[in-house]
Amino acid sequence: MIAPKLHQIPLRQVLILPFVLQIVVVVGLVGYLSYRSGQQAVTDLANQLMEEIGDRVEENLDSYFTLIKSVNKNNAALVQQNLLDIYDLQRLQNYFTQENQIFTAVSIIALANEEGDFISVEQLPPDNLVIRKLDASLDPGFYRYFANEKGENLELQDIRTDYDPHNDPPGNPWYGAARNAKQGNWSLVVSLAKGKNQPEIHVVHTLPLYDANKQFQGVSVATSALIETGQFLATLNVGTNGQVFLIEPNGFLIATSTEEVPFEPQPRSELAENVDVQHRRLSATQSQNEITRATTEYLFNTEHSLTNTTQPEAFEFRFNSERYLGQVIPLQGELNWLMVTVVPESDFMAEIYANTRITIVLCVLALLAAIILGVFTAGWITQPILKLNQAAKSLREGQWEQETEVEIDRQDELGELAESFNSMAIQLKASFATLEQRVAERTVELTESNQQLAVAKEKAEVANQAKSTFIANMSHELRSPLNAILGFSQLLNRSSDLTHEHRDSIRIINQSGEHLLTLINNVLDLSKIEAGRTTLNSENFDLWNLLDQTVDMFHLRAESQGLQLLFERAPDVPRYICTDLLKLRQILINLLNNAIKFTKKGGVTLRVGIANSQWLIANGKEQAISNEQLAISNQLLAISFKVEDTGSGIAEEELKQLFQAFSQTQTGKNAQEGTGLGLAISRNFVRLMGGEITVKSQVGVGSSFTFEIQASLGDATMIPPQKPRSNILALAPNQPCYRILIVDDKATNRQLLVKLLSPFKFGLQEASNGQEAIAIWQEWEPHLIFMDMRMPVMDGYETTKQIKSTTRGKTTVVIAVTASILEEQKAILLSVGCDDFIHKPFQEKDIFETMNRHLGVHYLYADDSNKIYQRKKITSPEQMLAVLTPANLAVLPRDLLYNLEAAAIRSKMTQVNSLIEEIRILNASLADALAILAHSFKYNLIATLIQQATRCNEQ
Repeated sequence: MIAPKLHQIPLRQVLILPFVLQIVVVVGLVGYLSYRSGQQAVTDLANQLMEEIGDRVEENLDSYFTLIKSVNKNNAALVQQNLLDIYDLQRLQNYFTQENQIFTAVSIIALANEEGDFISVEQLPPDNLVIRKLDASLDPGFYRYFANEKGENLELQDIRTDYDPHNDPPGNPWYGAARNAKQGNWSLVVSLAKGKNQPEIHVVHTLPLYDANKQFQGVSVATSALIETGQFLATLNVGTNGQVFLIEPNGFLIATSTEEVPFEPQPRSELAENVDVQHRRLSATQSQNEITRATTEYLFNTEHSLTNTTQPEAFEFRFNSERYLGQVIPLQGELNWLMVTVVPESDFMAEIYANTRITIVLCVLALLAAIILGVFTAGWITQPILKLNQAAKSLREGQWEQETEVEIDRQDELGELAESFNSMAIQLKASFATLEQRVAERTVELTESNQQLAVAKEKAEVANQAKSTFIANMSHELRSPLNAILGFSQLLNRSSDLTHEHRDSIRIINQSGEHLLTLINNVLDLSKIEAGRTTLNSENFDLWNLLDQTVDMFHLRAESQGLQLLFERAPDVPRYICTDLLKLRQILINLLNNAIKFTKKGGVTLRVGIANSQWLIANGKEQAISNEQLAISNQLLAISFKVEDTGSGIAEEELKQLFQAFSQTQTGKNAQEGTGLGLAISRNFVRLMGGEITVKSQVGVGSSFTFEIQASLGDATMIPPQKPRSNILALAPNQPCYRILIVDDKATNRQLLVKLLSPFKFGLQEASNGQEAIAIWQEWEPHLIFMDMRMPVMDGYETTKQIKSTTRGKTTVVIAVTASILEEQKAILLSVGCDDFIHKPFQEKDIFETMNRHLGVHYLYADDSNKIYQRKKITSPEQMLAVLTPANLAVLPRDLLYNLEAAAIRSKMTQVNSLIEEIRILNASLADALAILAHSFKYNLIATLIQQATRCNEQ
């Protein structure tokens, strides 16, 4: 790894670096050793300084606290010798005043006796005293006075009635603690000597008082304010930025040289809170001084414990990118305090930093000298090499026209290298000229080939666009006549006086039209897929119902071929999902239709489950989840569908082209059925729904098609209930006479709507183009217009715009009747002013439902077949099969059977229900059984049963 990197270093740097590195290493090493030596000397000096400060502080505090103890011992001796009467408060006041004048280092001198009396005298700078007195035998009031230095000229400040020296502070009184400590006791208390609004913390020494008979008499008290201790620490010289502070092993701050108040001085309203010393103590980690705070945090974060510190310990740490030196010294004596001294290293490092700067300057000067010398030497060596390198680059870049001969007047190795290079350059120039000529010739040939390919590509794109346009136009042109074929066959089939032969012919016309419509839709779907205009139209629907309907659709066909049609649905498949219902139905129909078509024996199985046993697809990752969690997370569910058959199978070499449009397997060609579009469309639909379709097949064994889709859980409340209505008999009473204008350039289309609507007594008029429509509208003012969009003279778009641009036209309902089924066409129709649209070929229910929705037209229907179903005369599948026999159907009128068969083939719900009502008059049980099938949408089964009955009649 290192050797290749060394080879990449330029020669100039290789020659210069040795000079530079030697100087830098030598000077830098000397400077570093000098710096380290000075730093160690500074550390030793700082430790000596901190030890001296520690000794001084310890000596001062020892004498200070010895003085406090001496005051108490002196008072105790006087009491024991009966020289000081502890019940004579005025004498005690005078005596304590004298003591304060003598022992100026003591803040407060006080005494409390067994009777509850209390007297204290505190120095108040500069020359005043604070005297507090409680004479329990005379008055429960606790009086606080200001006085001069001799205790005279008393000035009453306030009177408290809540003070009890035997319970001060409340809950943890010093009096009781002092009584039990015969050798004396040290503690911290809150003093209100300066008033309730000026609480202070004092270090207090208490000593029990005994008379000559060793009888307890009271407690002597002497204190010192913590602030005064801090004032003493502030007089110490601890460097420029150093400090010293006192703490307890638990981290509470006692005093500091920064003169920071070591307690929380805010007054409290409640006495117990005001004199609670624990709540007023401040931890050193809460100090306002950042160095005090950082030092304490470092000490508490180290492994050793301050509680067990018995010897001075030095330490160091870094704070704000600066090194600090410190020392912890435990103070010997009755108070378990620790003194911490900390000094920044910069206070001692000024001279060392100056020496370091001088060393750096010398190093830089030496470095510059080495660089200059190295550059001169390297230039003398590398200059010829650079000339050769530049000439070589010119040759590499093909700059043959420039002078590439290198002139180096030297007799050494570099001179010989220059002569060899010049000879090589001449030979390369000649070779390149020959090669360049050959490349030019090949480039001309390649350019001509590319131009031919571009022309061919452009022609292919134009042909493809022309094909898409042609298919779309042909679809439109075919749908218009299909609208008439299917519509009039539907109207004719309703006639009751047709012969069997005529009705059979009409049925053939209708079935052929439906087949042609399916082919047109497949071709148009393929065209939309190739053009990239296929979109996913998601909706909420009942997946279980869709699967049951699809299986039922093929059940009789499978039975007629002697096949078993099996359906397996996993229990965790959700009932309601949200995806494209129509595309999913078409995929299932295509796969099941192919499976049954090419299977001669055995069976076909449809399996539906959750992919990977219920997995959630989210952000490219899979997570196990329940349906309930899925509904909450609103994520996608992967649903797997598998169609297996025991048919003829597909050869391996045919699998690659299986999903190509217009491609058929050998089995399909032999059967001479299909167009080869079903699987191609199915695969594109599956991919649009977020999945992929795969196939496994073996010739003579069967095939298995598997696909997955991604869908979210559906909302059952968003799915409208299926309520089939009976056939429309007439308009409901008391309705106005609606005026309907039919606009279409094809007379057959106008005639179809006229024949459909005329039995219901609507006012009807016709127009063959937009101009005629506008003229009739202006004069007649129709309530609703059925508008064809493609017409000569004036098309439906312009006609609708002109009508809707007027005030009267805004109240006229315009329904577009178009042969286009493109999704983008819907937005265009609504934008020009159409209120709704109907696709050709249309169903009669589309016409009536549209009029109900926009005009409020109400109709009279035959009895709803659901009521028949709810009577439950048929109580078991066996009973229904016993009734639904070809023999029972064969006795029905032939016209009635043909009408029912045609309605079932077209899945005309209302017409089927109406015809079942007619059968009820002849055979109620048979009508009940047919109503059950109709209620379950098993129209294919009804049609098959009728066909079997027809064959019985013919035999």
